[in-house]
Amino acid sequence: MTPPADSSLSPETIRAHLNTRELGATLSVHDEVDSTNHILADLARAGASHGTVVVAESQTAGRGRLGRPWISPRGVNLYASILLTTAQASSAITWIPLLTAVAAVRAITTLAGLSLRVKWPNDVLVPRDGEERKLAGILVEAISGGQTGAKAVVVGIGINVNMPAEAFPEGLRPSATSLLIETGHSVARAPLLAALLEEMERLHNQLRDHGADGIAAAYQSLCDTLGKQVRIELAGNDPIEGTAEGLAPDGALRLRTREGKILEIRAGDIVHLR
Repeated sequence: MTPPADSSLSPETIRAHLNTRELGATLSVHDEVDSTNHILADLARAGASHGTVVVAESQTAGRGRLGRPWISPRGVNLYASILLTTAQASSAITWIPLLTAVAAVRAITTLAGLSLRVKWPNDVLVPRDGEERKLAGILVEAISGGQTGAKAVVVGIGINVNMPAEAFPEGLRPSATSLLIETGHSVARAPLLAALLEEMERLHNQLRDHGADGIAAAYQSLCDTLGKQVRIELAGNDPIEGTAEGLAPDGALRLRTREGKILEIRAGDIVHLR
């Protein structure tokens, strides 16, 4: 399956679809970078403003959660990072990874009409044939320095848009997918990014003005992890198995172990067990 050509991304093509007040007001598009998160983190430390967005046509060192590489071929997918700076409490900041997953699901659903789910904390999945295939990944990193008195996070997101099945490494083909594969046609990336930024701005303002309750409800309605038997693989420790019972007030995953103990998990690799 070969994708039809999608127009190159540029500030002009993105802004033609964008209807935000802050996110994307400062916007740069690069042909190739090592990582959009890396570029934006440097800008943040130099004083970049809230809502600054960095986009790239390709990445040479794209990263996912837990330090995994993110395959980033040129011109077919969406690689973007968004700077959020705020004086909010840390308890609100911890919801940003989950908020971003909700925004991504809503944006993709609007543009492509797919039924999507989320694996905690923020993997965007397409359920198909009894399997879960990853469509998008999110990496949120806290930034030190920058605007005085503000907390800053860089939100990186990679969405597999027009990537044909044969372009994925063979080992990823059973577990990864793209909008092209799922819909059978190409999807324009500029309106997809615009829709994502609009959803993120709306949800971030909701978090700022009204707290996390609404975000939590929206997230829980999309999260396939809750209620399931799961295995959590922790760096440097033995895996833990149990039931994902719900979310803590800061968005951590509440796990009831097989011994009946309740743990709050804030980092780890989740495997849904059958």
